[in-house]
Amino acid sequence: MGTAPLSATIQRLEGIAAINAGFFNRNNQLPLGAIRSESRWISGPILNRGAIGWNDTGEATVGHLSLQETLMTSGGQRLVMQSTNSGYVGAGVARYTSDWGRSYKTILDDEVVITVRQDRVVDQKRIPKAGQTTVPIPSDGYLLVVRADNSVLNTLAVGTTLQLTGLTQPDEFSRYAQVLGAGPLLLQNRRVVLNPQSERFSTAFIQEAAPRSMIAMTAGGTLALLTVHNRVSGAGPTLAEIAQIAQRMGFVNALNLDGGSSTTLYLGGQLLNRSAATAAPVHNGIGVFIQPNS
Repeated sequence: MGTAPLSATIQRLEGIAAINAGFFNRNNQLPLGAIRSESRWISGPILNRGAIGWNDTGEATVGHLSLQETLMTSGGQRLVMQSTNSGYVGAGVARYTSDWGRSYKTILDDEVVITVRQDRVVDQKRIPKAGQTTVPIPSDGYLLVVRADNSVLNTLAVGTTLQLTGLTQPDEFSRYAQVLGAGPLLLQNRRVVLNPQSERFSTAFIQEAAPRSMIAMTAGGTLALLTVHNRVSGAGPTLAEIAQIAQRMGFVNALNLDGGSSTTLYLGGQLLNRSAATAAPVHNGIGVFIQPNS
């Protein structure tokens, strides 16, 4: 939870370069999409949106990404999680682990928060008002948050034993310790694969012409961080135009990142693409770091 200027964050972490990355809710400052760091889901993927994964060997991949987590109860019932560690909310059961933080603050009115420790339900409480109650997330378990689905409450009664399974789709993303989700996906294997409707972006977002941020890959596996701003006396690129720009620059794969006022590119102590006064605070970014010789 929280936002900060990208330049302040990357300077604090002693990085040399950075670009703004995934989407977030500006009101509650919670992430909206995949953030996996050192194999831990800080924020789970949503809506099968585009994502990029990479690891320390220099390998990287892009594609549409989803995470399916399933709970089997001691009574034989099967529950599919609506989301995992996410500010994106909907009807169903969501799961929050200690990677989300030390506690969970309710996001919607009338949530039922269920505490699970050592694979066993130990508490269940209904919280009427959003944002007024925090519940500790146990280090030896997790929280389940039930929204607009009272039919599962008996299934998750205190004393119920649970077994959790999870997998990424496609499975290859499970090999990458670092994953960042945004979208829509722009290029894959040199082809424009732009389909923002399938990633459930709004019509207004799809039609908007605005500054854009993008991460792309060359045929040799080099990653590139790019921002594109307004035309001379005109608006910034549409999604279709940013996909065409990526293709014409010769990239093999490309992923659109959060844009608009979030669009920020930092290098060597300064912003390259805009005045710091016009850069909005962001929730997360992708940083570049020099690794000391061992």
